Amino acid sequence: MDKIPDKMFTVKEAADCGLPRWRLAQMVDKGVLERVSRGVYLKTGVIGSAIPEVEILMARRTDFVVALESALWIHGFSTATPHELWIALRRGARMPKVDFPLKIVRVDDRSFGMGAEWRDVQGVRARVYSPAKTVADLFKFRNKIGMERALEALKDGLRRRLFTVDELLKCAKVDRVLRIIVPYIEGYFG
Repeated sequence: MDKIPDKMFTVKEAADCGLPRWRLAQMVDKGVLERVSRGVYLKTGVIGSAIPEVEILMARRTDFVVALESALWIHGFSTATPHELWIALRRGARMPKVDFPLKIVRVDDRSFGMGAEWRDVQGVRARVYSPAKTVADLFKFRNKIGMERALEALKDGLRRRLFTVDELLKCAKVDRVLRIIVPYIEGYFG
């Protein structure tokens, strides 16, 4: 029992601690462990993150960045918790097999790394796009999210000074939406 971590862990991490897969199944049957997701476990009674999906992806060592609607929520643009976790993956990266609602956008290497910051997300350290990158991404993926949502986030971010215009323009350039976003920025200050 001492070997069991007080956080979510994978079958591989359990094996590294000397707990074989069959023993995990026994512990789940006895109520000592909970199977949170495919290949991910948590000690019974230990309170996980408020966003277990992020914790599960982190436990599985998935290379992702929290994006779009989920990043908006983390940055306080919205008080409504998204119904699914939005993440960005590199083009060509393997899609994680999960048993929870997940929305994925694929981006190139340059866009993937731009604006990705390590943040504390409800007790779990994960990469989240900065407010400026999130707004630029909303314009890039406006067909999935909606132009109204992108404009609302742009106005809110500028009003609350969550980013500078320069930061936003750098992200918009990487996302190739500079021509689309500039008239709205000019309209805001005009």
